[in-house]
This record gives sequence, structure tokens and C-alpha cells, in this order.
Amino acid sequence: MDDTPPDLEVGNALMLACASGDRQAFHQLYLNEAPRMLAFARRFTGESASAEDALQDTFVQVWKNANRFRRERGSARSWLYAVLRYRLLNQHRRDSRYPAGDFPDQDWPDPGLSPEQCYLAGSDRKIMIECLKTLRVERRRPILMAYYMGLSYEQIADSLSVPLGTIKSRIRSGLKTLQACLQL
Repeated sequence: MDDTPPDLEVGNALMLACASGDRQAFHQLYLNEAPRMLAFARRFTGESASAEDALQDTFVQVWKNANRFRRERGSARSWLYAVLRYRLLNQHRRDSRYPAGDFPDQDWPDPGLSPEQCYLAGSDRKIMIECLKTLRVERRRPILMAYYMGLSYEQIADSLSVPLGTIKSRIRSGLKTLQACLQL
């Protein structure tokens, strides 16, 4: 499927049919979207097994929660990718808590920051905080929810009871303001 309006409408129709329990629509939605979503997940994780697990979890959630899809907030494809992104972020957080592999010994280089890097990182952090303070609350809050809490735009819209398009617009304009403040 392409990103053309007719193809997105097919996805929306399939998602709405899934919400009413149509297994054939779910199967077709999977056939249409899973290959591209799996490629995305592989790029994110760097490995096939984790990507496949995340994709399976995503479609289990889609089947269980298809009734939560709201056509007026965006396309079925964007909703699917938001669910997948959430799964991938959770998987990454869970895996990073329990890193596998050897522990470093004296042969490994110290991965810590140098004193100069610590100073610059602290300085950058202070500058970022000051630039964030210049944003109005309705722009700052969604940015923090997206980038520091890892929430999808849809989750932010649900949490703040604001339309999805408004959240996207606020984040985009807030990031432009931050970019200007940071002079990037």
C-alpha cells in the first residue's frame, strides 16, 4: 500500500472492520501493513527476533483495541505505527535494564565523559532548559511528553484531551522555536 489517500482510506476501512470483529479485515490489514512495519522495527532494533516480537505484540494489541482507533485523529497506518513505536520503546527500556554480555574489565576503555565533555553537556543542558522555558506551556508540555516520556502523538492527544492535529502542530512550532533559540 502507498501513502496515497485511497490506500490510506482502505487501511481506515479495514481498521474499522477490525473494530467490529472482522477477522478477514484484520488478516488483510496485516498483509498490507506488516512487511513495512517489520522493516521499520528491524531498523529500530537492529535484529530480526526483537522486531518480530514487537510486530506480533503490536498486532495483538491492534486486534484487542481496534475499537480505540479514531479516523478523525489520523489514518489507520499512523495509529498502527504509534502502537508499534510504543512497543519498541517499551522493549528497548526493558532490554536496557538488563543488558546482556560481558562486564567491562581493565582492558576496556572507560566510556565515561571527559571533564570537558561533562562541562559542555551541563552547559548544553542549561541552555536547553532555558530555551524550553521560553515556550508557552501548551507547546512545551507535548514536546516533553514526546521526547522525554516516549509517548506517541496519539497518546499525548488522549492524555491532554486535545485533537491529534493540534498536538502535531504545537510540537512542530515548538521545535522550530527551540531550534531558533538554540541557533541550530
